[in-house]
Amino acid sequence: MNKKEFDKVINAKSDPVREKLLDAAEVLFCEKGFDGTSVRDLTNAARCNIAAVNYYFGGKNKLYVQMFRRQMRRLLQRHREHIDVLAKKPNASLEDLIRGTITVPLKAIENKDKSSAVTKLLVREVLNQHVNKDEIIGDLKTEFFPLFCDAMMRFCPGLESPAARMCVFTLDALVVHPILFFEMYQETIPGINAEGIIEHIVKFASEGIRTYCKE
Repeated sequence: MNKKEFDKVINAKSDPVREKLLDAAEVLFCEKGFDGTSVRDLTNAARCNIAAVNYYFGGKNKLYVQMFRRQMRRLLQRHREHIDVLAKKPNASLEDLIRGTITVPLKAIENKDKSSAVTKLLVREVLNQHVNKDEIIGDLKTEFFPLFCDAMMRFCPGLESPAARMCVFTLDALVVHPILFFEMYQETIPGINAEGIIEHIVKFASEGIRTYCKE
């Protein structure tokens, strides 16, 4: 399925059965993995006919992709709203931009929200591809990175596009590591919590980004 076809599915009016299948996918794929989850497992959990996976998605692989893309859409919408709010604040800072971007995923890990399991699975999927990774993370490349780079340059005057893109990738790495290894952080750093990690990343990243501007 090409991007145009995906967008058509994505923009279609939500159907209760379709949403139940996506909800079931988030739970089962995260618990049992792609190979360990059958179509029957998914339809049993969603309480629908076994043919529904093919009807709504065209197979298990495409349901798997749409599960991630739904998460990506939510992520992008949240970031757009956050950047729009900051744009209207006269004293908004680079720190505000970074903090608002990383708080939700890191708090989700600490609180063991369902979205955190999907995020972890997304990282593993990029490394152990069951499907074309561009079908899953293409929106990050085409929408999120340009959006965030533009915002970063706005809140850090003097930062140019190539450096901004490197800064976005570096910030992404700073966030992905504690998402994957949050328990290790808690075991090795007494008293650490999501708030402490967030503030560390905000300070570390903002100072590094401003260094680019000085150079």
